[in-house]
Amino acid sequence: MQDVRIKGLVKRFGNVTAVDGISFHAPEGKLVTLLGPSGCGKTTTLNIIAGFENPDEGEVRVGDRLISTSEGGTLVPPHKRNLGMVFQSYGLWPHFTVSENVAFGLRMRRISGRDLGAKVQEALRLVRLEGLDDRYPSQLSGGQQQRVAF
Repeated sequence: MQDVRIKGLVKRFGNVTAVDGISFHAPEGKLVTLLGPSGCGKTTTLNIIAGFENPDEGEVRVGDRLISTSEGGTLVPPHKRNLGMVFQSYGLWPHFTVSENVAFGLRMRRISGRDLGAKVQEALRLVRLEGLDDRYPSQLSGGQQQRVAF
């Protein structure tokens, strides 16, 4: 993933300021964590980066591309941001198998046909879930479900 840069991010919900002027840089290829107490704005910040919320102030850049700003709102829709996000509830379709859940995400990126099966297998290999492709989310551990969602 490319660098992510946040500059002067502010988000308010009514009289509550959920994010108050945060700026940071997540370099390409590095693991970055947001740590803090409940209610400090971690999830709201991630939702703004993902495009699920618009900032009241500030901007979000991925690489050299401005993807969200307080003046322009969402410049790049969430499904075109080339970002992945694992939700606390994992967001898996319970009636889809592991491979069908992975394929769903790939189809959203317009991968289909012969490439789809190979990409599903490659993704499962990368997260060490080979051989579990025909199982359903309810048959997996929490950690395995999280890796499917990833």
